[in-house]
Amino acid sequence: MLARRYDVAVASPLVLRTLADHDEDPRWNAYVEAHPDGTFYHLVEWRRVLRRTYGRPSYLLYAERDDRVVGVLPVYESGGKPFTRALVSVPVGVGGGVLADDDEVALLLRDGARGIAHREALAYVELKSEKGRFDDLYTKRDLYFTFRQELFADPEAQMSAIPRKTRAVLRESERAKLRATYNRDDLEPFIDLYALSLRNLGTPMFPRELFVASIEELGDRCDLLTVRQTGRIIGCVMNYYFKDVMLPFFAGTLPEARDVGVNNYIYWAMLETGYARGYRTFDFGRSKAGTGAFKFKKHFGMTPEPLEYQYDLVTIDEPPNFNPTNPKYAKAIETWQRLPVGLTKRVGPFISKRLP
Repeated sequence: MLARRYDVAVASPLVLRTLADHDEDPRWNAYVEAHPDGTFYHLVEWRRVLRRTYGRPSYLLYAERDDRVVGVLPVYESGGKPFTRALVSVPVGVGGGVLADDDEVALLLRDGARGIAHREALAYVELKSEKGRFDDLYTKRDLYFTFRQELFADPEAQMSAIPRKTRAVLRESERAKLRATYNRDDLEPFIDLYALSLRNLGTPMFPRELFVASIEELGDRCDLLTVRQTGRIIGCVMNYYFKDVMLPFFAGTLPEARDVGVNNYIYWAMLETGYARGYRTFDFGRSKAGTGAFKFKKHFGMTPEPLEYQYDLVTIDEPPNFNPTNPKYAKAIETWQRLPVGLTKRVGPFISKRLP
């Protein structure tokens, strides 16, 4: 008598791999684009920009099952003396945490990042996911918030979504005959205005290469919006694009142009034209609770949504606190605000490169 044979399904093994430094597997971006939590900062192109800007080691971890990508996690070494060295997903970005098909994949990616942090003697792993994925990790829920607004086909409907007081300022800016144009040519005026704005906030300037590389490496995923008054540039913002989302990320304006509402108008110009350009969501980026930027974005009628950044502590017992509202940084901020802008453009990148 023949024995009856039963076919038993065996789960395929899960494999952790790393995308080599100059490799660009098309499956990576395809996975990011398809995942509901994928962000601009997960893309391989952002690695090119950061590599040119900082030149630090990066590790694009991905999980495979049956030769199919089932999860990704880009992590970068960040920080330097006198600050803490860490592994961050990702630097100079709002998002970038674990993207995974399931919890098993997510844990594999997290463990892979922790292993790198151990090997390189880094203090912690920072995961910039919008919603925390791991119950056992320290999570900051009350520091960073993001702001988004739906884009409408009708400009009047878009205007109506903005609170009355802000609408009044926008009407004033329209009477001031401000004009906004999208371009990729006004990079130097943008850098000058952004440096001025950061100096006034008491914040070190990013390296110039960050902006140059963004324009050169990202193609139609990046451009500038420039605001002029009688031909003079009074405001400029660098924008990133991902799927149907527009992300104004770096902005600078002339302080004396506040009287004509340039700070409000520069974003209204994007809100007014976004839908016609094919976008459906305006992502105003993140701001720290209690800051001027946080209050400014609320004035546009957007509801703040907490970002649940998580920290896997490796060589330290408490997560870092680099919040500029931390009183211990008050004196340094006041000093920075008094420096000549030209000096901050030279010294700022040296400092910002060492911040984790």
